[in-house]
Formats: sequence, structure tokens, C-alpha cells
Amino acid sequence: MAEADTKQSADQCQALTENDERCSRPARDDGFCYQHDESDPTVSDSQAVEDEQAQDESDAESQSRELGTVDMTDEEKTDPESVDADVDTDHDEIAGVLAVRRTVQSTAGELIGREFDAVSEITPTDDGWRAIVEVVERRAVPDTQDIVGRYEIELDENATVHGYRRLDRYRRGDTAQFE
Repeated sequence: MAEADTKQSADQCQALTENDERCSRPARDDGFCYQHDESDPTVSDSQAVEDEQAQDESDAESQSRELGTVDMTDEEKTDPESVDADVDTDHDEIAGVLAVRRTVQSTAGELIGREFDAVSEITPTDDGWRAIVEVVERRAVPDTQDIVGRYEIELDENATVHGYRRLDRYRRGDTAQFE
């Protein structure tokens, strides 16, 4: 959007009107509209930047009103300097989850015998991992009428599959049971 605003200000006439406001007409190649020329007082670079900032603020306020949003209070805003960037993350656990996800994605369709759709959950268990996957059991038109099966796949610590079972079936468009 900033590029569009910059382009708009570059395409806008540089002359000032009688009210000392920037002319709103489109500029020709020389930077002025059909009504103004180099002899007219022009907008300085700093004033053009101020005009752009004021326009940006006005646009943001208009968009906020259109969307029905409310300005955040100081308590709701987070100061980027106050965020702890040195949060400890267990990279081994993340790598484990990613390994399980790759295994599940590559084997779920073949294991279950249906078209793989998505991995919706991966959780560690006492014996390894538990993954919930969704597979398309029957295609339909429109696709909101597809029959999707949710399956639980059990894996050990090394992401080796030990079993699976179907938890339920639903139409893709029926989301009420998940809300």
C-alpha cells in the first residue's frame, strides 16, 4: 500500500491551491496538472511526506471504521522491546514432531488405503506419538460433500507406525461438531 501511496503522490500535481493545500488533480510528465505550471507555488518534499502520512492515517481510520475495529488500549499493545526473544525452545522435540509428521504424511494414504487429506493433530504419548489424520473416503461434487474419515495413527519414539483406527467420519462441510 505504501508503494501505491508513493506512486499516487508522484502522479499528483505538485502545485498548491489557493487554500495552500496540494492540488488533487493528476499530474502530467512535468509534475503539474493541466491547470498549473512551474510558475505556481509547489509542495516541498517535507510537505509532500506530511501529506502522505496524513493520508495514510486517514485511510487507516477509514478502514478501521469500515471493519468495525476498535483502537487498542496501551495495555493491549505489546512493546517489541519487552518481548523475551531468548525463549528456550526444545529443538529436538520440534524435530521429533516434524519427523512424525513426515512419516504420517508419506504413509497415511497407503496405510489406510484412501487419499490423504491432512494431519490435524500430533501429540506425544508415553509410548511414542499419536497422530490424527484425515483421509477422503468418498469424493463428491461439490467438495463440501466429500466424506472425510478421521484416523488415529500410533507411532513409537522412532516414528515407526504400530497401528491405526478410524475415529469417525463426517462431511467436509459439516463443521458444527468441531466448533
